[in-house]
Amino acid sequence: MRAEGRINYFVFCLLIFRFDIMSENGNAFRAFVEESVAALQDVKAIDYYQRPLPDELDDKLAEKVTRFMAATPEQRILFAEAFTEKQRAMFGIYGHRAATMSVRVEAPDRLLSGLVGATIANYTIPDKRNLAVSLAVYHHCARKLGMNTVDLFDEAAQVASETFAPILVQFGRQSDVTLSKYGWREIKTPEGVVYKFDW
Repeated sequence: MRAEGRINYFVFCLLIFRFDIMSENGNAFRAFVEESVAALQDVKAIDYYQRPLPDELDDKLAEKVTRFMAATPEQRILFAEAFTEKQRAMFGIYGHRAATMSVRVEAPDRLLSGLVGATIANYTIPDKRNLAVSLAVYHHCARKLGMNTVDLFDEAAQVASETFAPILVQFGRQSDVTLSKYGWREIKTPEGVVYKFDW
């Protein structure tokens, strides 16, 4: 076999190998998506919202958010579109809980995970949803933790939908965000802070 033929054959083998790996990874991700949907099948939003912090479901959703962040853009679309709107809303509840925990234990990585949870919840934005109200909590928590809000919101925007990403980028740059402006109060409890909506 001539040198050119050997090179072409080698390239062909590499392409086949890469295709096999991508197929395996694709199948593994689809299995992960199916497992994620099944995990939320019987969970009611009100029940999850009222669970004590932290909860086993928080850890499970944190793992799914981490996997989502590491996924390709195509895989992130596959993941977000697999859920019903009510199931995606669970990630919004997770996001608020993760933001609360980030302040309680001083863990900036939890705040980012929570904000990415909000991006999943807002993959498609329901009509009349006031996004600024929920985002204000993340903005406040970031400042409380000494984080740069621009960096935080920009990082979350990298894995958000085309509709939600610019909203995150813009909100992270606002300098006049306060809890009270958006109807929130920070309350200290024996377990740690909680964020209560008063409007």
